[in-house]
Amino acid sequence: MYKFFMAVAMVFLLFAGNQRAAAQGTLTGDLELYQNFFFLDSSILSQPIPPQYYQQLSSTDAWLNLNYRMKDLTIGVRFDMFLNSGLRTPGAVQNNQGIGFWYARKRIEKLELTIGYFYDQFGSGAIFRAYEGRGQNLDYAIRGMHAKYSLNDDWTVKAFVGRQKFLFDTYASVMKGANVEGSIAVTEDLLLRPGAGIVNRTLDNNSMSSIVGQIENQPIGTRFVPKFNAFAYSFYNTLDYKAFSWNVELAGKTAEAVLNKAGDRLVDKPGSMILSSLSFSQPGIGATLQYKRTEFFEFRTSPLESLNDGLVNFIPPSARMNTYRLTSRYAPATQLIGEQGIQGDVVLTIAKKHNLQLNVSDVKDLSGQRLYQEFYGEAKIKFSSRFIATAGLQRITYNQEIFENKPGKPLVRTWTPFTEFIYKIDRKNSLRAEVSHMQTKQDLGSWWWALLEYNIAPRYSFSVMDMWNYGNPDPKKRLHYYTAFAAVNVQKLRFTGGYVRQVEGIICTGGVCRIEPAFNGVRLSLTSTF
Repeated sequence: MYKFFMAVAMVFLLFAGNQRAAAQGTLTGDLELYQNFFFLDSSILSQPIPPQYYQQLSSTDAWLNLNYRMKDLTIGVRFDMFLNSGLRTPGAVQNNQGIGFWYARKRIEKLELTIGYFYDQFGSGAIFRAYEGRGQNLDYAIRGMHAKYSLNDDWTVKAFVGRQKFLFDTYASVMKGANVEGSIAVTEDLLLRPGAGIVNRTLDNNSMSSIVGQIENQPIGTRFVPKFNAFAYSFYNTLDYKAFSWNVELAGKTAEAVLNKAGDRLVDKPGSMILSSLSFSQPGIGATLQYKRTEFFEFRTSPLESLNDGLVNFIPPSARMNTYRLTSRYAPATQLIGEQGIQGDVVLTIAKKHNLQLNVSDVKDLSGQRLYQEFYGEAKIKFSSRFIATAGLQRITYNQEIFENKPGKPLVRTWTPFTEFIYKIDRKNSLRAEVSHMQTKQDLGSWWWALLEYNIAPRYSFSVMDMWNYGNPDPKKRLHYYTAFAAVNVQKLRFTGGYVRQVEGIICTGGVCRIEPAFNGVRLSLTSTF
């Protein structure tokens, strides 16, 4: 019932009041709507086939966000709609709609207060990151109260209390935390940006009962007394000196019940994380070296949550985020229970118009078992103001057994050469072509990928593409995965649509990964900002 009253209150605050007040305020918003139509084709679909293909036949996901600002007061409300949706849980059907997000924010001199839902993070997000990823229906907003106070121009203190969002409700566990960060100019060339934070999670009685029940079913020698409270803390600093920048973050977590590496029982373990990166940037060259180590640093609303559910913190993967279709087919999600990784990246600019990029990453678990390794090289050549070509080569080793939970599967080893051409016909018309090939004997075998895209700026875009699994060990599954796509921009509206045939695989957005089932059908979208 409170949701109904909050919705009414938000609408009243947004649109009611005298004309003078309305003239002083600003109304902004955005709309995202995605419509799927499913075509049954058992030759490509994941098993078991999701019910949308033979029951619902279509699905709708939409978000309408409205924000009203008047002087030091900002209020907002978001309507969420999921009809026959499999976005959050692939292979299942979700139906729900209503007010998914609302807030009121007031600035009082140096203090900013927010009630309702909010997004924020401490440092890099290692101990706390409240954010959303609509493409995967991930929403880690906190519902409660948030305060931010500017001590001066250089230092800020933040604090919050609340519970994490779960669909149109919240998880029962209570979260609270505080953070301080700022900057110190030591000399003209030396700048320090230190910070520290702490987050406390208190379990609810039902979650504790479930944890106790699971512990009691374990062998006697593995049992322990779980705790209601867990604390995560971090200390971080970025040192900027001339062309160098060095960032270090150290984080820890008090002992709590967490699943062991095998996932078959709970253990009482503290957690730790170290993340460090050193970068150098000068005209013509940029380089970055990064190291990361995690051990039992899984921090959730409850230890019994899994996959992407109930995550309180976020730790980025130790590898580059690839954008080409085949180079991004095997992506390594961060293993919070335990991994250590190193990554190096160098970008060279030659004659102010040609770029060369080299990247190496290596990720292992704490026992030394390889999880992921990548060697990546890319050259971009600008032949003229109209013609740009990119070519590169990727070599990866990928632990499918760990990342996709497929026991007994061998390491996937791939070679993937790729190339892209962009030709600007005139000021409005351009043509883009992309071709790549993945050579591998593991998993589904080798692939070809080709794309042709035609753009008419600023309004139209058309593309066709094909992903051909010609090397599948099963001759009956050497299939083509075609896609035809079009987009139209009309003022502040963008319409897209097309036929999509997509293979099952890992999809990553913003460093968060999940296994997506195969898709066959039509996808339409409408987005707008105003």
